[in-house]
Formats: sequence, structure tokens, C-alpha cells
Amino acid sequence: MNNDLQNNDSQLDFLLKNMASGHQPELPSPSLVWWRAQIQKKLAEKQRVERPLVVMRMLAMVVCVAASGAVLAANWTRIASSAGQAGTLLLLGIFTAAMIATGSLLLGESTGKS
Repeated sequence: MNNDLQNNDSQLDFLLKNMASGHQPELPSPSLVWWRAQIQKKLAEKQRVERPLVVMRMLAMVVCVAASGAVLAANWTRIASSAGQAGTLLLLGIFTAAMIATGSLLLGESTGKS
């Protein structure tokens, strides 16, 4: 059985060498290179134009989270006394989920994904 595997390896090696020797790599045409360069240029220009919008969107999310956190912290005693322990835990859970979602959105914006 070991001899069969070695025989198959040598046949595969021969076949791969034959295929590699017959392959002639070709350069892309100049028009294709130019076209790709134009696409890259337009993409870079689009990202440059959209950068202030991305920054302002991230800043708006941070301000909204900070404002909601400040309102929650300022009114926490009133919320806790009126909602009871179960309601307080529910509100805290909702706020934590909102913070995690906002953080993931901010992370997605900062890495360029949307």
C-alpha cells in the first residue's frame, strides 16, 4: 500500500510539473490597469468626502449615550424607588444592552464597516 502512495505522489508531481511548465503568465492590458486605478481613485475620493460624516455620526452616538447615561444617573434614585427591584434590574439591563449595541456600532464605524 505504501508503494501505491509513492507511485501516486510521483505521478502527481509529474503532472504538476507538466502543468507548471506549460503555463505562461500574462500581464493585464494597460487599459485594465488604468480602469482599476480609476476605481481605486474614486473609492479614495469617496472615503475622503464621507469622512466628516462618519466622524459626526460617531460623535452624535457618543453624545447621545453620554446624555442618556447622565439623565439615568441623575434620576436613578427616583427611578429605583418607583420601579422597585425587578423594574430597576430590567432598566439596568436595557441600558446595558443599549450601551453594548452602541459600542458595536461605533466599532463598526471606526473599522470602516457599515
